[in-house]
Formats: sequence, C-alpha cells, structure tokens
Amino acid sequence: MKLLQSAFFLLAFCGVAPAASAQTVYGGQIYVNSENFTRQGDLLRVRMKVSYDSSVVGSCEALTFTPVLKTDSAVSVLSSVVINGRERERDAHRTEVLSEVRRNIPIVVKDSHAAKRYFIYDTTVPYKDWMQDCRMYVESEELNCQGRKGHVYEDLVLKNIYLHDMSNDNPDPNVHYYNLMDYVQFLQPQGSDIDKFHRSGEISIFGNKALAKLSGSRFNHTVFNTIASDVKSELQRYGTSLVGLRINGFGAPIGNYRRNESEAMERSLDLKKFLMKQKLTNRNDLNVSWLAEDWDSISSLVAGSGMNLRDAVVDIIKNIDVVNGREREIENLGLGMPYAYMNRFIFPKVYRIKYTLTFRHDGFDSNSAMQHLGSNPATMTLGELYATAGFYKKGSREYNDILDLTARLFPDNAEANINAAGVALTRNDVTLAHKYLKRWETDPRAYCNMGLLYLSEGNRDKAEVYLKMAKAAGVTQADRALSELMKIK
Repeated sequence: MKLLQSAFFLLAFCGVAPAASAQTVYGGQIYVNSENFTRQGDLLRVRMKVSYDSSVVGSCEALTFTPVLKTDSAVSVLSSVVINGRERERDAHRTEVLSEVRRNIPIVVKDSHAAKRYFIYDTTVPYKDWMQDCRMYVESEELNCQGRKGHVYEDLVLKNIYLHDMSNDNPDPNVHYYNLMDYVQFLQPQGSDIDKFHRSGEISIFGNKALAKLSGSRFNHTVFNTIASDVKSELQRYGTSLVGLRINGFGAPIGNYRRNESEAMERSLDLKKFLMKQKLTNRNDLNVSWLAEDWDSISSLVAGSGMNLRDAVVDIIKNIDVVNGREREIENLGLGMPYAYMNRFIFPKVYRIKYTLTFRHDGFDSNSAMQHLGSNPATMTLGELYATAGFYKKGSREYNDILDLTARLFPDNAEANINAAGVALTRNDVTLAHKYLKRWETDPRAYCNMGLLYLSEGNRDKAEVYLKMAKAAGVTQADRALSELMKIK
C-alpha cells in the first residue's frame, strides 16, 4: 500500500509540502495552506490555497494579496491578487468598460453570503538559486472606500519552502509517473440550460381579496403586473429573453355549467388580447386557457378535508357527470351542509391562475463571459459556466477555478460536484474531493473519480472496484488508470 501511494499519487503531485495546518495572515482573516513550490526548468511555480473570511473587506473596499520570497540578501515579489468588495468591483468593472482598458491583475470578488471563500493562487517566476533556502511572506495592502491605500501588513508564512526540482528528476524505471489530469473524468452538464428554461407561478383569486373583486381590464392589469414582476427578475440575467407564456385559469361551479364555460372562454380571450397588446413576449408564443370547473382539484381537496360525508361527495364527483346534475346531487346531500362547506372552504382554493414562463439564454461570447465571471457569476447558468471554462485549456488554473465554482453555485447538481471533485484531486485536496463526491458515490457517473479518490487515500481494493465499474460503463479514463495501476505490484 505504501508503494502504491508513492508510485501513483505522491508523484502525481510532486512538490507538495507535508500536510500542515493553515497559516493565517492579515490579522487572522486570511488562511494560506497547500503550498506547492516546483522548479520547472528556469521557472519556479508557486501554488497555494487562499481562504478568507467574509469580513475581510467591506463592500466598497479592496485588499491586495501579494506573496514575497526572501532571504537576507534577495527578494522576489510574486504576482498580486485583489480581493474586491461587491460595490468596488462594480465601479472597477464600469471604469474598465468605459475606458476599454482591461485590468491585468487577477480579481476575486468577496461573496457576502458565504461565511468563507477561497481561491487557488498559481503563478510562475524566474528561478534563482537562492530560492531553495528562502522564506515566504505575504503582504496585505488595504484600499479604503475613497480609493486611498491604507496599511500594509507583512506576515511570515513559511520559514523554509519545500522545493521540488523537476529539472533534476531522474525517473526510476520501476516507478510510474502520472499526470492525473489524464485520468480524471469531467462530465458535460445534462440538459440545455443555455437554450431554454421555464419558471412557473400561481395567482390565487379568492385568496387575494383585492383580485377577487376585480373584473375586465382591472383584473387583466393585476394579472399582468404579477407576471411581469417575475419576468423582470429573470431578465436580470445577461442574454435572457422571454419567448413564451402559458396561462391556465381554474374555476369552480356556481350553479350553471354552460354559463361558467362561456364566461371562462370570454375571460381567457380577453386576458390573451390584453397581454398581446402589452407585448410581454418577443415571440408569438402566448397561450391562455380556462377550465370552467376544476373538479379534479375539488375532488382532491374534498378527499383531504375533514368535512362530513366527504366520501359520498367524492363518489358523486366520480360517478355523475357534470351535465347530468353532479352539482345538484351534492347540493341535495346531507341537507346541503357538505355543499355549504365546499362553497366556503373548497371552492376558494380552486379559483386560481397558473402560469409558465419560457425564457431563452443566448449565451455569452468570450468577452462578456469573462466580465460576468469576474463581477457576478451567480447570474450565470451551469451551461454558461462550462462554456466559459471551455475558453481555457483543460487543466489550466482558470479552467479548474471555474469548475470548482460550479459546485459552489450549483451544490445539488451531480455533474458540477463530480467535476469539482476531479479538480480537487488534481490539486491534491483529498478532503475537498471527498466532500464533493460524498452524495454521489453510488452514481455511476462518479465511479471513475471515486476510484481515483480511493487510490489517493491508499485504498487500492476499493479503487479497483470503482475503476472497473467505470470501465464497464465505457469510461476511457478509468480504463487507462486501471492499465497503469496493474503495472504497480
């Protein structure tokens, strides 16, 4: 087992320092861990995970995070990352658009709704011999709401870095070296959320006293305003347009079935004409219908109520047709008490309007996608996030960061979590990978990454089981991983 770990995963993540607790900087509000220093020819690659509290900056403030490598006689300042508050990011983005000058420094935006956020720091600098004996510090520079620079804090993170020099590697022919990205499986999201999606709502008529008293144009205005409010909230998303609206009205009996049908038809046509004049949709996809007497709902509500003779009422609804006197039979039952109960407690619940809105996403081009990703990723759909990731090379820092973001924005989506687990595995964050995969360990789509997870934990038996199941399902990455695993005895 020990050989397995060293041969597969420890060498897959060369240069990872021994596990240690996170180092804190900036007064304990920023946490640095998973530091990784790798010499790649003439370059030194520096990677680390940086977490920060929700209170690290205010909405209009910013903080610049800058790692620094030092010895007593030499200094190398690494690239900076700016943590922006929401308001400051909006202002910075507006300035960027107006000036047409792109910012050349990585930006992360503090999410006030999360207790803690993080980003993966990944950069390269020219390698110098003194770096193998250097210390790592972090400088944190404040920027207040007026744009003035405040305090600069310097914190020691590592007294000595753990450097892996790939340029001096002499591969052992008995040990296999791997790029884990070749074995991790990344899924495409199911469905077509870039194309169309639906939102539904319901308007109670008798439950809304103001609406129940209205008719004609005033009634139509009220319905329109309610629906338009939902439409407006969805149109906040970039590239979204309303392409369809379906309305179904439901009524209850009032003693004359034919008159009910006639009034229902008139009301639906009147409402449709009104909505067409409002040009609510940008396409001619507007359907309005009205069910004069919704006996299916009435039957369900009666069966679930505590009214007397409810079984008899349900039997009448089931066996006597409306045109053959169904309502009259119920009125004559039990001296009219069941019907009086229904008129007071059941029928008001039946009077309602259900509507379904159909929206279309036109998607992002590369420029708009990057802008939304940096300023307001929560407005992007899962498909749009994956499309944005596609602008980058698979395995790049940007690609991995976006896939990790999808799991945080869509925590109930299987593909997002399985893919984020794959990213975590390539970053040697087994704890995070386990968190993402926990809910999906019995999902066949997760079998390949589950096998790699168990392999990273040193459990070869379980790893083989999952990889074999993934291979049987046709996952080529699992087939390759098994082939390499069989070489290790």
